[in-house]
Amino acid sequence: MNIAHISSATPDKHVLSVRGLSKSFTLHTQGGTTIEAFSGLNVDVQKGECLALHGPSGSGKSTFLRSLYANYKPCAGSIVVSHEGLQVDMATACPRTVLAVRQYTMGYVSQFLRVIPRVSCLDIVAERLTAHGENEQSAFEAAGEMLARLHIPERLWKLAPATFSGGEQQRINIARGFIRRYPIMLLDEPTASLDAVNRKTVVALIEEAKAVGAAIVGIFHDEAVRDAVADRVFEFRPLGQGA
Repeated sequence: MNIAHISSATPDKHVLSVRGLSKSFTLHTQGGTTIEAFSGLNVDVQKGECLALHGPSGSGKSTFLRSLYANYKPCAGSIVVSHEGLQVDMATACPRTVLAVRQYTMGYVSQFLRVIPRVSCLDIVAERLTAHGENEQSAFEAAGEMLARLHIPERLWKLAPATFSGGEQQRINIARGFIRRYPIMLLDEPTASLDAVNRKTVVALIEEAKAVGAAIVGIFHDEAVRDAVADRVFEFRPLGQGA
């Protein structure tokens, strides 16, 4: 671990604390034009709370989530998460520490499933448990239960999902994200490709995660889903349009 960017945790309900976070992109192929995604954001999220990110397309919501997960390196600010009894700044932590946080503390459900050739959807979901030492039999049983709950037919479980529909792939992505309990979960439009029945299932999964103390940050373009799960809403506006 990079000790320079880790400190002992202090008693606090906040498991995620963002201070002064800014991110911009430089377009080197377009004359070095700089596009600011967001600037000076301050956000806290507590255990058992769902914070919904809301705002028009292009206002920086997905960039913010990717910054929290350390897919993007911010230009300024800190992203402090409670991890294994320590406080870790994801904005400055070394790669090994970032990977440890992702493995044990922070789950991420993106809009798209990264399809792996010849790997079945059952294997994709169960791997989240076997990677943490759970035996294969119980991991596959849990994966099957989660896939069934998300209405993936059993006849598809042993197939690779490359040819599945977008909605089926998204449900596998959700199953993989929720099969293990993470203290922090990042959700990027988890219900975007889903029908009404499966949207209700995802709402139930989010509520169950909150009930056991997960802190959730998510983008929910579906207003009904957002109203059902969000405890607070953080408004994003394109820079230049006011606070």
